[in-house]
Amino acid sequence: MRILLVPSTYPPVLGGVQTVTHNLAKHLVQRGHEVQVVTNRYPRSLPAQETLDGISVRRLLFLLPNLNSLRQRRGDLFLASFYFYPLSLWRLRNLVRGFRPDVVNLHYPANQTSFVMALRHWFQFRLVVSLHGGDIDRASLNGSGGNDESSASVATRRLQLILREADAVTACSKPLIDRAIGLEPSIAGKGHIIHNGIDPKRFLDKTSYPHPRPYVLAFGRLTYQKGFDMLLDAFAQAESVSRKLDLIIAGEGEEQNALTERALRLGLGQRVHFLGRATPENVVRLLNGAAFVVVPSRSESFGIAALEAITAGKPVLATKTGGLATFLTEFIEGKDRFPKGKQPLSERQKSSLGYGPVIKLVGPNPEELANGLRQMFELPPYNSAEINNYQISDKYSWEQVARFYESVLAGSFN
Repeated sequence: MRILLVPSTYPPVLGGVQTVTHNLAKHLVQRGHEVQVVTNRYPRSLPAQETLDGISVRRLLFLLPNLNSLRQRRGDLFLASFYFYPLSLWRLRNLVRGFRPDVVNLHYPANQTSFVMALRHWFQFRLVVSLHGGDIDRASLNGSGGNDESSASVATRRLQLILREADAVTACSKPLIDRAIGLEPSIAGKGHIIHNGIDPKRFLDKTSYPHPRPYVLAFGRLTYQKGFDMLLDAFAQAESVSRKLDLIIAGEGEEQNALTERALRLGLGQRVHFLGRATPENVVRLLNGAAFVVVPSRSESFGIAALEAITAGKPVLATKTGGLATFLTEFIEGKDRFPKGKQPLSERQKSSLGYGPVIKLVGPNPEELANGLRQMFELPPYNSAEINNYQISDKYSWEQVARFYESVLAGSFN
């Protein structure tokens, strides 16, 4: 197939959508397909066109005339959109005319949605929309009112329109596809669950991050949704035992300054360390050196941080929310892990062996996170061969995830 991937952002920008689409593109090419990527040119310093891992990447300014820009005193964006909207649409049309994709796969529909809708009037192709969580979160908030309700409702209607137009819709968890169906019931018969994946080879590196004290690790984008503020509050509440360890938070985002100030106000300045942006290689080393990992999200469609922690053989404390709770419950029940070199076992065999990762789920609030921290602090060192002698299901490898996407893109998913 000739496949055009249209994600909201793409590497070298780091993030969940970027990781998914980058790995998907590489594995689709390995499976013999021709792939091109068109994404938003953000940040503007990125080149308009380049080749990454043998894949052509085009970046366009997906600007739309939006009155909200004026409300935010960004008249420059409002005026620029009248120039860049037709220019980007013209460039995108020329690209599609030359490439003639069999299928267009839109990831995290945002401003690029209107451009893809315009293409449907000029070209014939199969359209697959892939949801990752923040897109539905934004639409859900849009429907709840607020100071920006008028422009928000436009974005919600735009998402509903592209979902109706799509030939197939994917989501990374059942809770997410259920929410999408609630937003646009017409997709009930064409929705598919394709979770995120990992590259097991990354975890062959057993180097540990050098830190002078034992530490707990949390990582991801520093946003309100990820709940790092709740983790700081919980860390302070569990101070009687948490003082034995440091807390390392890796990632960047709009909450970074607020979180740094919060840690200082809570008296945690000496025990909480913000590392900023972490590469995939650095994440593995941070995981290797951690006592355990905390995923304190308020909402989470999947929870790749938890999956990576489990793959690294680390205990996980996570919140009961969305797809995060769904797939971690499967790990707790032993559905997606089994002893290395063996096939999945019966429930009786699992209970008698007692193998597998240590996972604790708590409510998404500081009090329950604090109680969870106290319990995790009391765990013995979980680095023995008996405890970590398990492997996760192959369905979480990018190779298998790409096969699932391939089936949906071709219209042969069953």
